[in-house]
Amino acid sequence: MRSAAWIILALALLTAAALVPPAALPVGSRQLTMAVWGMPFEDQLFRDGYARGFEELHPGWTVRYQRHTQIVEKYNAWHVQGRGADVMRLGIDYYHAFVDKGMLTPLNQFIRDPEVGLSEAEIADFFPEIWERLVVGDEIYALPADNAQYGLYYNRALFDRWNAAHPEARIEFPTSEWTWDDLARAARLLTIRDARGRTTQYGIMFDLWAWPFMAFLRQAGGSLWDEDATTTLIDSPQGVEALEYLVSVIPEDAPIKAIGLAESAASPAQLFKVGSLAMMLDGSWRAPNLELDNPDLDYAVAPLPRGRKRAVVSGSVLWGISAHSANPRKAWEMIKWMTSEEQALRYWDTLRVAPPARLSVVRSEAFRSTTGLVTPDGVVRIPPLQREHYADRAAWLEYAVTPHGETGKAPGFVEASRYQLDLQTAITAALVNAVRDGVEAQQALSKAADDVHEIIDRDRAAKGLPRVVRE
Repeated sequence: MRSAAWIILALALLTAAALVPPAALPVGSRQLTMAVWGMPFEDQLFRDGYARGFEELHPGWTVRYQRHTQIVEKYNAWHVQGRGADVMRLGIDYYHAFVDKGMLTPLNQFIRDPEVGLSEAEIADFFPEIWERLVVGDEIYALPADNAQYGLYYNRALFDRWNAAHPEARIEFPTSEWTWDDLARAARLLTIRDARGRTTQYGIMFDLWAWPFMAFLRQAGGSLWDEDATTTLIDSPQGVEALEYLVSVIPEDAPIKAIGLAESAASPAQLFKVGSLAMMLDGSWRAPNLELDNPDLDYAVAPLPRGRKRAVVSGSVLWGISAHSANPRKAWEMIKWMTSEEQALRYWDTLRVAPPARLSVVRSEAFRSTTGLVTPDGVVRIPPLQREHYADRAAWLEYAVTPHGETGKAPGFVEASRYQLDLQTAITAALVNAVRDGVEAQQALSKAADDVHEIIDRDRAAKGLPRVVRE
């Protein structure tokens, strides 16, 4: 019995030790801890490229690298313990929540430092939409690494097949000038059924999550939040219009799934890979996976169609510094180096999941092809982007960050707020309810809005603040 108790105690101690990041180091130590999430093969960039590369540039310093699957939970647990990783990879969708909790080191002191700071030109080179979203008060708490974007994937061969059989009703390849009507028409015509009424080819599908709704809400002229970001506006007339449109373009028998579930043979990505889906809304991270699984797939990607407004939803991975870092200045030097033009291009050249957040990199010739990633044992994990495929498969990424002639503004936008993750979870539920269960758009969105408002007011009550007065 006693030995069993000792075993349990030992396991508990080991578990506790696993939760403690090695970043909890005394002031004066010459070590940094770097925490990331991702696939194991991505260690070749983050560990072997960034961590070891920084050590080579700074002799005598050690970067203790670690990768976790549940990184947000790790960061929160460490912060409660008064600990944290010096160099933190994090998402912009929970950045404001981390700032609100005091988890990140403010960076203005380093940004303005005459020796190690950023010049005005360097600041202006970050995609302005992301940079502006990082400002809390007058302070910045992280640097942008990338700018993941959402686009319209289409199977060129299926378009060609339709046009050959229906010259009187051609469907041109999608462009940035496509409208909602263009997308709906193509989705309808490219949904093919056999003589028995069974669908053999779907026109369009997409994973049921927040991004498609956020994109079409903005295109309809709506907004996620009020000015204070304490009242969501998703149940506005524009929100209802966006949700009703998304439901309308999906074939009734489409076997779509909610994001986060295991991929199946009936998921949008899998159907697209095998040529059973003509169009798919998906992120920039999807392209390498398509090419890896089906190198012969004849596909291309276009910017999202436009509604009343041109709008492309995007996100960003950031590099921040724990508020508990023992070496914040050295950690700053590392995150500044990793977001430099050279290392930003290295990120794109290796992983190709999202364009870097540096405008100069996206506009460079080097951006037009990539090397990809091959493991030491010769396994291709990220296929290279051949220059001849750039126009069809990556040029669309320039559209979101390029000011448009009609408005003078770039179509790309990023959503970030204190309760962004809560809202995105609620939007996903609303989309699933409307698409799968047939719940009316207004009802689904009102329920989602009420759920988010309850979370916000509960959080405010815990802080001694009154409930928000909402109309």
